[in-house]
Amino acid sequence: MRRAAGPLFSLLFAVTLSACAAALIPATSDPQKKIGYAYMLFDEQQRPLPAERLIREAIEAYKQQNDELGLAEGYRAYGFFFRSPAIEKWRKIYEEHGFLDKSATYFNRYDESIEYFEHSARLFEKNDKYDSLTNIYLNMGFTYEFAKKNDKACEAYRTSLVASSKFKESNPSTSITLPKGFVGTYEDYINGLLKRLECK
Repeated sequence: MRRAAGPLFSLLFAVTLSACAAALIPATSDPQKKIGYAYMLFDEQQRPLPAERLIREAIEAYKQQNDELGLAEGYRAYGFFFRSPAIEKWRKIYEEHGFLDKSATYFNRYDESIEYFEHSARLFEKNDKYDSLTNIYLNMGFTYEFAKKNDKACEAYRTSLVASSKFKESNPSTSITLPKGFVGTYEDYINGLLKRLECK
C-alpha cells in the first residue's frame, strides 16, 4: 500500500516545490522579465521546475506579440535550460514525470537543447543579429560536447566564427565579449576550442 503511494508522492512533491519556488518570484506579465527570472531560477538557484514554466509563458507571450527577437531569446533560454546542471540535480523527478515540453526526456535533454538553439539561430539570422548568432552557435558547440558529439561541436564552433566575422563587418568598432581571463581575439578563442577537440 505504501509503495503504491511513492510515484504520487513524488509528483505532489515536485508540484509543491515548483509552486513554492515560483512564489518567491515577483509576478509579471513582461516576457523579458520572465526569462530573466527563469535564468536566475535554473542557473543560480538550481530550481528548474518553475523556470521551465516561466520560459514557456515568455515564449507564448512573444508569439502573441509577433516579436521574433523576443521569441529568439525565449528559445535561447530554453536551450540553456535543457543543458543546465540544475536538471541533473532533479534527475529523479524528470525521469519519472518528464518536462512541460512533452517531447523532452531526461535522456534526450541535450538534443532538446540543440533544437531550441536552432530555433533561436534561425530567428537571429533572419533579423541579422550576428552577435547573438555567434553566441548561439558557440553554445550549440558546448552542448554537442556535453553530448559527446565532437564532430558536430567542431562544426558549430566554426559556424560561430563565421557569424562573428559577419558581425564585425557591420560593427567594426564593437568587439565580442570573451570569457573572463581570456586574452586574444574571438578567432583565437575558437581556434583553441578546435585544437582541443582535434577538429579536422
